[in-house]
Amino acid sequence: MAKIDRSKIQDTSFTTSVNQDGETAKRILEGKIGSVGHDIEKSTTPKGLGDSVTTSDLYKLALHGSNFYDKSEIDLYNNIYRFGLYNPYGTVTNLREYLFFTKPDLNIFKRDDQTGSFTTTSNGKMYSNTLSPGLINLPFWKDLRDERLNTIRMLQNSYSPGWNMLLQNSVMNNLEIPGLDGTVIDSPVNNYGVGFQYRGTSEASDDSLEFALEFKDTKWLDVYYFFKAYEEYETLKHHGVVAPWQGYIVNRILHDQFAIYKFMVGEDMETIIYWCKLYGVMPMNLPREVFSTVDLSNGLSYTINFKAAFFEDMRKDTLMDFNNLSKSFVGNPDKYYQYETYNSDVGMGDYRPAKYAFVEKYSNPDSPTGYVYKLKWKGDKKY
Repeated sequence: MAKIDRSKIQDTSFTTSVNQDGETAKRILEGKIGSVGHDIEKSTTPKGLGDSVTTSDLYKLALHGSNFYDKSEIDLYNNIYRFGLYNPYGTVTNLREYLFFTKPDLNIFKRDDQTGSFTTTSNGKMYSNTLSPGLINLPFWKDLRDERLNTIRMLQNSYSPGWNMLLQNSVMNNLEIPGLDGTVIDSPVNNYGVGFQYRGTSEASDDSLEFALEFKDTKWLDVYYFFKAYEEYETLKHHGVVAPWQGYIVNRILHDQFAIYKFMVGEDMETIIYWCKLYGVMPMNLPREVFSTVDLSNGLSYTINFKAAFFEDMRKDTLMDFNNLSKSFVGNPDKYYQYETYNSDVGMGDYRPAKYAFVEKYSNPDSPTGYVYKLKWKGDKKY
């Protein structure tokens, strides 16, 4: 039996059985016979084709003989693939999740009732780093101001606008997405005892959500102090010791709730596959029971339960809102360097810590819309 050159066979657009002899393999390589044994030399006009086939046609015949398709032939809206479809061009394999937390705006540092300023009022009185009247004499809050200012920065957005990077860097699990469950409407029963059901709405699935996130803490209890301070504040608010800033009372703004943006990106770590936003998010517990054990071999972490008022996904205004927030947090974006997922200069991944993220639109002819959204990053590290 003649020896088959396997490297040449692998270069073709189809595979051949290892049991075929060398002459058959040679004829396949020369384009004289198809992978299913059809002799192209004897008949270059397959059944159903009126004209002689071209080399391009033979390539497609070989693909179709193995149930593969050229990218241009894949159209889920206008073609029927009788034996199933393997679509390597549009298959989703691995995804990565990014969560962005906004900050609540607890009334910890005193603000001017009219302007909201922390520095001066009309009479020149200084308010910077001055605790609100209900907190000014409480040791916990005085210690927090003097020793853990970064905690307050994560709790009072008006004092330090920006993303809550503490929670973003500490979260360990994925944010669960609620499913949409429709309701039914029952019609009145007729004289024969027969009724009918109509399809109702699923909008209730986007309201009053409950979910849990796990956060990993450090030996300095950075995450613990964040949620501990939040619980202390809520207790004082309940008893009337501390109140929201006057502007929030007038405009009926919930100052102790925040939002979470979720982005799912593809294998390139930047093309956005899915996005959503949760409004009116508030933590509901602080599991202090983790300190009941001395075995923390897996690290210190807490599972925090949350409630959210509303949920929405796949809306372009969510992306616009995200970009507007990011740009408002960083001021002039030109002072930062744009980061990529891969640094071609050194042939390694680009793992520089970023300062903020934003969404950009890129042309992509493979997409049904003709474009994709990508999550891009900027930071202050040149190298």
